[in-house]
Amino acid sequence: MRFYFAIILSLMIVLSCSSSTDEQDQVNTIYSMEDASKLGIKNLMKNDFETDFSEATDAKWGFWKGREVAIIRYESVENARTLGKTAAEEQTELVEVVEKNIAHGPNVEKTKCRGDAYGGNPYILSPKYDIGFGEILTLNKSSFIESELDLEANSVRDGCVRREPMFIEFRIHGNLVIMIEPMPDEDRTAMNKIIDEIVAKLP
Repeated sequence: MRFYFAIILSLMIVLSCSSSTDEQDQVNTIYSMEDASKLGIKNLMKNDFETDFSEATDAKWGFWKGREVAIIRYESVENARTLGKTAAEEQTELVEVVEKNIAHGPNVEKTKCRGDAYGGNPYILSPKYDIGFGEILTLNKSSFIESELDLEANSVRDGCVRREPMFIEFRIHGNLVIMIEPMPDEDRTAMNKIIDEIVAKLP
């Protein structure tokens, strides 16, 4: 009996410690966009989302070490943890392909073509193999019949089997929501390490 009591007591202590650790990991700092502008994200202050995120004061994106990074800012930490969480989940919503090559939720603004027709890592960026009509201005329109151009099939031949959200991973840090684009062969663990690097630059 004492043995079982000791086990239960140990589990309670472990759960209590892990709970307190989670609370310590939550940051209550209020950051300004000036703080965010010092993260080294190129063109962050120039690029705005078209989507109107409820209660957000700013919603911008830029480039950080070859990937796109987005920041949605809220007036309060509470708004970031509630409204910001919803916004980030909507912008990173990855769904199963059921129609054409669409693999993103209806509210995703920024998308990217990933994967290839031969399988492999789902985050591999598809190369542009199109040497047909997609990039060429046709001067003699009479020589082509529009119905003969199967653009949807052409997109599959290009290797675009899935059009996914641009941003796959996100984190709420204080009053900021940070979303990042994956690089080829990069899993969520690696993406979270990148977010750690970005967050470490905040004051």
